[in-house]
Order: sequence, then C-alpha cells, then structure tokens
Amino acid sequence: MKRGFVTLLYCLILSPLAGARVDISTTKPLVIPEDNVTPKMTKADVAKVIPLDLKRGDSEIKVLNRIADRTVNLWFKSEAMKSTRIVRLAEETQEKLKADVVVPASSKDGVSHKFSFKVEAFQTLAKLEYSGWLQGSVNYDIGAEATNIEIKEKVLKNKNLSISHKANSRQNLSMVGLAWSW
Repeated sequence: MKRGFVTLLYCLILSPLAGARVDISTTKPLVIPEDNVTPKMTKADVAKVIPLDLKRGDSEIKVLNRIADRTVNLWFKSEAMKSTRIVRLAEETQEKLKADVVVPASSKDGVSHKFSFKVEAFQTLAKLEYSGWLQGSVNYDIGAEATNIEIKEKVLKNKNLSISHKANSRQNLSMVGLAWSW
C-alpha cells in the first residue's frame, strides 16, 4: 500500500518537473564571488613559521617550540600588532634587559673596556659581549640549550684570529679560524 502511494505521489507531483526544459541562450552565467576577506597563505608565509633547518632526531617538543617561537615573533612584528600596548610593553621590557658597562682607559694610550649584556626574553637568548684587549662574546640559547663562545683578535692590519666553541647537550665543537676583510 505504501509503495503504491509513493508511486502515485511521484506521478502527480514530480513528473511534470521531470520534463522541464532549460533554454541555454537565456540562462545567466553562474558567478562565484571572489573571497577578498580571508587572508591568503603563501609558501613564503609558511616558510616564516615552519623552520626549514630541522635536524633528524629533533624532539617533537623542540620542533613545536621553534614553530611557536617563530609564530609569536611574526605576529608581534605584524603591522596590526606594532601599535598595540602589549608590543610596546614587550619592547620596553627588552630595552630594560640591556646593560652596557664602559671602563674608560686610565691613560691616553690605554685600553677602554666595554661589556654589553642583554637578555632577549622572547627569543630565549642571553648575550654578553666584550670589547677591549680583544673582541669576545658569549651567547646562551635557553630554548636550544646551547652555548656559543667566540673570541676575535686582530693579528694583522686586515686579519682577525677567531676562536669559537659551541656546546649543547649532544655535541661540543671548537674551531680556530683566520678571517680577513678587504
């Protein structure tokens, strides 16, 4: 009984529509609106966020930390965020985490010494630089748990002797080099 009722209903209501004809010459083209509101992601945008120098064996946490760090840095440097109070506060905090100490030369021919210390909290870096008898720097990257020490000394007019040591939980690397400028 049900089946007969559905068939009757189909014949009475839907069959006249099944024979409908469309005149192509009077049909308007379908216009799909272009989305100009949603921001487009490009390969360059992805490269700014996803680190391309990942190393085999990096932990998931380390990779996620690097992605999060790059994302936050990109966000803080965006035009929309530059004028906000939180970015101004972050920049003021960065400036307060810098200190320079200068010890002037005791005589005309003496050597003055300068120590520069800064903490880049949002990049998890601590830096100490020295200039005086020689040029030196110590950088500690908290996120990567890595230390980089470098000492440079001018040996000739345009040549510097460079000694560096890089250390992290997996390796220690010491290098001696000669750099020149022309």
